[in-house]
Amino acid sequence: MKKLAIVLALALALGTALYASGFTDFGKAAAKKADLAFLWASDTHHQAETGHGAQKDLMDSFVSEANETGVDFAALTGDLVHGNKGRKSQLGNLAELRDWLDGCKMPVMPAMGNHDDGSWYIKKNLDKGTAVGLGELVPKEDFFGTILKGHEGEFKTDPKNPYGGWYYKDFTKAKIRVIVLNVIDIPYIPDGGGLKYYGQWNYGFRQEQLDWLANKALKFSKKGWGVIVMTHMDYGSEYLGSKTMPVNSRIVEGLLEAFAKKEAGAFYSDTEDFEAKVKYNFRHNGSNEFIASFAGHRHNHYSEYVAGVPHVVIGNLFNPASGGFYLVTVDRKKRRISAFKCFNGAAAPEFDRVFGY
Repeated sequence: MKKLAIVLALALALGTALYASGFTDFGKAAAKKADLAFLWASDTHHQAETGHGAQKDLMDSFVSEANETGVDFAALTGDLVHGNKGRKSQLGNLAELRDWLDGCKMPVMPAMGNHDDGSWYIKKNLDKGTAVGLGELVPKEDFFGTILKGHEGEFKTDPKNPYGGWYYKDFTKAKIRVIVLNVIDIPYIPDGGGLKYYGQWNYGFRQEQLDWLANKALKFSKKGWGVIVMTHMDYGSEYLGSKTMPVNSRIVEGLLEAFAKKEAGAFYSDTEDFEAKVKYNFRHNGSNEFIASFAGHRHNHYSEYVAGVPHVVIGNLFNPASGGFYLVTVDRKKRRISAFKCFNGAAAPEFDRVFGY
């Protein structure tokens, strides 16, 4: 893959159009010209009880812009709810988000974040000497069972784990497969009244998800397809992800690099409770283009090339200084991804960029 630098994309005139009331017209034109276009937000941290995070007015704006610009899909890369209250609150807030998102005319592709499983609430109370019980957890099956309710048929999931949080959707006109991975794929093991692993602080990918990625999501019999990956936390770089990288993130990164290079082999992990042996063979794949990776978690804007592929991180949706949601367009002929901030707060020209891949 030829090496391309990140190039600033917006001139002053374009920037004026983006942040003025004419964004919808701009978005329509950009989406129409693109092979694939999506509206992207992350880290909504919705909590109705306290008014924290994104509330109805902001989510209505997100839904409205998605519908008006005519993008192919909308994406929410994790931390959909805030997570410091109990299971009833978590599920109620998720259901409320789902109701608002049902206004979208196109598919909404959510990922699970570290605030989404309720483990913060359990640990917080345990530290105070109050054991609230592990029944307050919202494991991935309950999270995705709520946020995907009524929309399960829109996506290709793992039959063995329909609510595991790893799934994809094919956009046939663009020949792009968008893959969502679940970084909160952890075992909930009771330990001293609490848990051995808390999704708030412990992240990882386990055997079943890795097998699915290697042998289902990255398999193509036909030529001309490309892949986009979305997850809450970037798996390819500590700079982009966190000081605590997801367990087995190097296997995910390695599988995607092997996919791009049409290689075969196996990856191994002997990390306790995350043991994995993943065989892969992409030598006979019809397609092997890895376009880009998108994530949230850091509540700020970052980007980096990892093995020649752009990895992009955005801030949270509701922060007036660095938040907002973004229009992303893909031009496959020019091998170009454009990311434009389109709402909430001041312009962020340091992020409005074009990425070559």
